[in-house]
Amino acid sequence: MWISSGTVDHFVSCNEDRQQAYEWSNYRYVEGWFNSSKSKRLSSLLLDPFEIQDGWFELDLPSLQLRLTDKVPHAALARAQYTLINLPLRDDERVLRQRRAWLEAYEQGAPLHIIEEKAPLIAAAIRRQNWPQR
Repeated sequence: MWISSGTVDHFVSCNEDRQQAYEWSNYRYVEGWFNSSKSKRLSSLLLDPFEIQDGWFELDLPSLQLRLTDKVPHAALARAQYTLINLPLRDDERVLRQRRAWLEAYEQGAPLHIIEEKAPLIAAAIRRQNWPQR
């Protein structure tokens, strides 16, 4: 989902491997509060955002909760489940509020291509529900 002001996160934390501190390949752009929620979880237990493919996750309507799909490869499934349960992705109110705002924007007339650009999982959920497309 689009974020307007994020921070740089070390996917592999400096506590876990100090040698990764200045490696470009270890940087991820995330919301500050989300970065803090990762705490000291080991990167080997988490799904790396760069690894995720289209279709691995979807949003449930009307709850807006994130869930895994059967497209997650078996080799990544345990990490995907751990990530979904242990990070505030599934149903944290801060992320639900953002999802709800994009869904409401669509309901109030925002074109689907705008929703697709800013919140692609919301757009995919709208398409799965066969809602009228604008």
